[in-house]
This record gives sequence, structure tokens and C-alpha cells, in this order.
Amino acid sequence: MMLAALACVVAAPFADGKTYVHDWRLLPSVIAPSIMMMLVFAIPLDVCMAKIFMSDAPASEVTRLSRAIRIELIVLVILVLSWLPFMLKVMDYWPFD
Repeated sequence: MMLAALACVVAAPFADGKTYVHDWRLLPSVIAPSIMMMLVFAIPLDVCMAKIFMSDAPASEVTRLSRAIRIELIVLVILVLSWLPFMLKVMDYWPFD
């Protein structure tokens, strides 16, 4: 899941707010935004599940899960920030025009 999120982050600079239906621009204009929205919902659910598993886990498992939660939250913030310009353009709220 984190690799998919990082792949979406890499595709974000190529998304310009227009939809392309063929060639390589299909990835940043259609596929990556769709996957990004799914990940924005899935990553917090995974964090929630890790918190639940931490409640009755041994100390070594708590350390591993807390590190996983930290990494997931960092990747989530990077994902959202990298796609924020695209979302603002799509919602027609681009303040820099």
C-alpha cells in the first residue's frame, strides 16, 4: 500500500487537471488520482487497525506497529500535499490564476 502511495506521489507533478484517454498521460490524469483517493481512505483505516492490534500486543509488536503507524501517517501527509494542487485545479479553486 505504501508503494502504491509513493507511486501516486511520483505521478502527482504530471497531473495538470485535464483528462487524457490514451498514451502515458492516462496514468497521472485518470489512474493515479483514482488510486490516490482510495489510499486517502484506506491508509487511515490501516492506522486504525494497527492501533487496535497494539492494544493487546507484546512490547516488541507495539514498537513495530507504532513505527508502521508513523510511516503511514507521514506517507499520507506527503500524498495529500502532493495532490493538493491537482485537487484545487479540478475543483476550480486555483488561487494563482
